[in-house]
Formats: sequence, structure tokens, C-alpha cells
Amino acid sequence: MITRRSFFQDVALLSALAALAEKEGYAQANDESMSKFWDAYFSEATRDPTAPLSRGDPSLTDPNKSLVDPNKKAQLIHATKDGLRYPDAIADSELRSDSDVVVTVNPEHFRPAPDDHKAISKSKGCQIRLDWVQIRPIMNLIAPMAWSGLAAWSLEKAKYDPKTKKTTWGPNPPNLRDLDFRDPNDPNAPPHNQVILMGGGGRMALNVRAVSVNQRLQSVLDRSVRYSSIVAPFFGFAPLAIPALRAFTDLLGAVFNHEAVIMNSMPLHVLATQDAKKGAHATSSVKIVSGEFIAVPIDQTANLKGNLDKLRVVDGWLVHQDGRQDVPIEQRAQDSRIPEVTYMSIAFTVQSLAEAQKQKSKGG
Repeated sequence: MITRRSFFQDVALLSALAALAEKEGYAQANDESMSKFWDAYFSEATRDPTAPLSRGDPSLTDPNKSLVDPNKKAQLIHATKDGLRYPDAIADSELRSDSDVVVTVNPEHFRPAPDDHKAISKSKGCQIRLDWVQIRPIMNLIAPMAWSGLAAWSLEKAKYDPKTKKTTWGPNPPNLRDLDFRDPNDPNAPPHNQVILMGGGGRMALNVRAVSVNQRLQSVLDRSVRYSSIVAPFFGFAPLAIPALRAFTDLLGAVFNHEAVIMNSMPLHVLATQDAKKGAHATSSVKIVSGEFIAVPIDQTANLKGNLDKLRVVDGWLVHQDGRQDVPIEQRAQDSRIPEVTYMSIAFTVQSLAEAQKQKSKGG
């Protein structure tokens, strides 16, 4: 497993090598559409969510010119003991009554539907990125902070099944909850991907893409760094300034070539407290509470219709309420009664800032 320390060492080295590669003419050709997407992304990340959209930016207002595929927009769905429900069904009274909160974000599993699995297999790689951005800073002296987690893997080996006469690319998507950065000095300590939301509101964005390795850049990197350490799975949350996140984004654009969109979103306004809901907020804002959620491409939500009350999320897996209880959870997740949807499961724990600080002081 890649530690936080080794990851940042690799990133620092990769940054220098990427600059060298660009100078030598090895960097990939600029992807104009992706550049425009990230320009709009960071513009939205820093915009007051209650302010009107810029008239000069049709990418966020005109669906015909949108940089976000409207069919692949990430839709959050809350998992309860009684089934699945959309966030607008969360009552305001269920939100925390605190002003400032800490959200512990633990990604669990990613499972692509057949068509999306084919897209990932074709590109032989996938990248999942989950970002959180503060709307209000912790103190007026510093700018709002961002937290970013990334999981990326390449499908390096093919397996041929003589019975079906089919070739499938492996390995399977890793369990995202196994990709958390842990303290290298205490690897057995539980991960705490904690995001501080002053005022109870913030922004969240999930982007999943089929990617391929930039072969031209790889030829340069292989001379000085073990390339597999860069494309191996990793996931970590650490507070950083938005300009640093932008630099990291540019770096990833040099390492991975975009091939297809699986899920995408601009930074979405999230409400975790009653005060945030009562105050000024975007009309498209989404309420969150402690518990498990799944994110699904919006064009696949129709496949869930009529089944919301029959589906549960157990240990991050989507299962049927009537599924067998005497088999491993991974096998229950293969139940044919589960609609074919691409989903990523995420567990949220929402605490007051004071409660989180008290728990941390006790070593929790």
C-alpha cells in the first residue's frame, strides 16, 4: 500500500519529471475540452453558491454547450434500513442542529455496470476523484480549503476463459475503503478522511473516468521513477489550498489520457445542518446526513425505479432485501434482482466541530 509520505514524494518527483517531459516534447497534446472542463470546475468551486451564474460562461447554463455530460451527472442516493431514497426526501429536522460540522468521508466500493465496465476495459484504466471544498474558511485570515481523494488503477493483465471464449481485463476495481492513506507510523490506526464545513455547508464533486496511461510520458518517467507507483491505487484526504489542487489536477492530466466519462459533476452545494438549509443556498443543493450513500449516473437512475424500497446497502455493497443471508456479501451483490447500475458507495459521518475536536483529543 502506498503511504501518504511515499505518495507525496512520488508526486514531487513526478512534477519535476512532467516539467522535464513537457520541455522535451514528450507531454501529451493538450485536451482542449478537458482543459475547459477544469477551468469551469475551479471557477464553480470558488463561486458563492448563492450568486447567479456568469452570463459569459455557457458551459454551466446551456445544456447544448455543457462541459458536464448531463446523462452522466452523479446523483447521490441515501441508503436507509427501509431502502433507498433521494436526498430531497431527507427532512430538514434530520440535519444536524450545529453550526459548524466535520464530515468523515469513507469511500467504500465502486462497481461499474456492464457498459461502463466495457468502457473501462477498452481504455484499460479508471480514475475516481472525490473533492470537497469549503465555502467558508476556518478563519478569515486564510482562504477556503479543499480536500481531494483519488483512486486510479490500470488493467494490466488479461484473462481468457476457455469456456466462454471471452477475454476480460483485470484486476477488478479495488475496494476503495482499502485505499485510504494511513499514518505510516501507525498503519493499524483507522483512517479519518475528515472535512471541516464551517457554517454547515460546502461543495462536493465526484468524477469517474475511463483513462489510459500517457505512453509518451511513461517513456520519460521510466528512466527515473517506478511508474507503477504512480498508477497504483491510492486514496487520501488532506487539506490543501485550491491552487495546489489545480496544480495536482494539471499533473494528473499529464499522467492519464481521458477516454470516456463514467460519472461527472461540477462542485455541488452540500447542506449538512439546519442552519445551512435555512440560510441562502443554491436551488440545486443536496442534503446529507450520517449514513451510507451511493452515487449513480443520472441516466441510470431509471433502472432503480420501482426497486428503491427493495434495495439496501450493506458494507458498501448494493444488495436485495430478500437476498440470501448465508453467503458472503460480495456474492449477495451479484444477485440478478439488483438493477444494472454503475454505483460508488460512500459512508458519511456528520459530527459537530466541537464533538470531533473532543474525540480527537481523546485519540479517537
